[in-house]
Amino acid sequence: MRKLVLIALFFVATAIGADQNLTLQECIQIALKNNPDIRLADKMLESAKVGVAGSYSSILPNVSFGTSATHQTQGPSEYVIGGVLTDKAKSTTNIYGTGLSYYQNLYDGGKWWNSIRLAKNSYKGQSFTRDIARQTLIVTVTEKFYGVLQAQELLKVYQKSLENSHEQLKKTEEMHRIGQVAKKDLFKSQVREGSDRLNVIQQESTLKLKIAELKVVLGLSSDQEIQVNESIYQRPQFVDMETAIAKALSQNPEFNALQTEKQTSFLQYRIAKSNWYPSINSTYSYSRNGSEFSKLYSDIGKWYSSSLNLSLSIPIFDGLSRKTTIQQKKIDYMSYDDKIEKKKLEIRSQIENLILTMNTYRDMVAINELNIESAQEDLRLQQEMYRLNSATLLEVLDAQVALTTAEGKLISIKYDAKIAEARLAYAMGTL
Repeated sequence: MRKLVLIALFFVATAIGADQNLTLQECIQIALKNNPDIRLADKMLESAKVGVAGSYSSILPNVSFGTSATHQTQGPSEYVIGGVLTDKAKSTTNIYGTGLSYYQNLYDGGKWWNSIRLAKNSYKGQSFTRDIARQTLIVTVTEKFYGVLQAQELLKVYQKSLENSHEQLKKTEEMHRIGQVAKKDLFKSQVREGSDRLNVIQQESTLKLKIAELKVVLGLSSDQEIQVNESIYQRPQFVDMETAIAKALSQNPEFNALQTEKQTSFLQYRIAKSNWYPSINSTYSYSRNGSEFSKLYSDIGKWYSSSLNLSLSIPIFDGLSRKTTIQQKKIDYMSYDDKIEKKKLEIRSQIENLILTMNTYRDMVAINELNIESAQEDLRLQQEMYRLNSATLLEVLDAQVALTTAEGKLISIKYDAKIAEARLAYAMGTL
């Protein structure tokens, strides 16, 4: 019993730890499990799969079997035969019957075959729809995840800046106490410290908001506490433009879904055209009837009737309804060439913009890392010079603001680059 309790506590602790400190992959898995749109897309895909099996009903035979029993009673009646009124006594009749019928569609202008192809294509299209829903959710989770990380790192920068301002304020207070600096320097230090404290408060609110947005996407309750982490920041890798465009045109889920829609439109056009052609079907029926139930299964050579029918139907005129429907379906199908060409241009433009953005971020990261080193050294020198009365407090505070700005800009660029990388992967179909 004690072992079971310990095991249960271990799993609870593990679960709590997972809830409190989540990686990007863990966030994605939670979102895919909890998101109702994903569950709906899975059900729609399963429904489309069932629809493929149902599409064969138009070519498979239709067989039915039936049986009946009738008890008929005729009350007393009168009738005239040769001018003589005659009475007819009450009579009772039993009628039993059973029968088998078979219907087979032999030809309908290709409608049944194209209907099967249409169902299979609909299933394929629904799979792309599900992929779009999944990948869109992954991109959204990635954006919210890095939004939280960005807010966390910025909070650390502002907290560090507040610590520096607080230390500077203490030094300034001491220097003012011994008459080394004027009171205006003390006021400036107090203002700087207060401004940094306000930045921390505002960033704490921003972090709470970002976490709340992430929890909504993950499908978690608002009162559930979570934290996110990324052990190692990996810079976005270089992506060749033409390679990215080629991958997008073969793997982009939206582009593939559009091509599937074109095939759907083409099959609908073919189905509409099939209404021009004749249809052929056959039916066969076999039945047995008798006043006694035993006649249904005895004397097989008696008490039966059978029929075999072959019918041909040729459409002639239906008030132009068929013709206009075919024209509309053809126009719908032909319009997809323009839609696909437009989508190609959009994908190419999107890929070019995202790669340009990522390359710009990559250069900006390198530049801002140098800026931070320079700002750190400048702050150190200004603080030392101020201590030796060779620099003003304003110069020290300006150096501190420059360092905070450079650190904050670097954090924003780093995580904006990761978001752009996720969007590029979605556009390429490699997410």
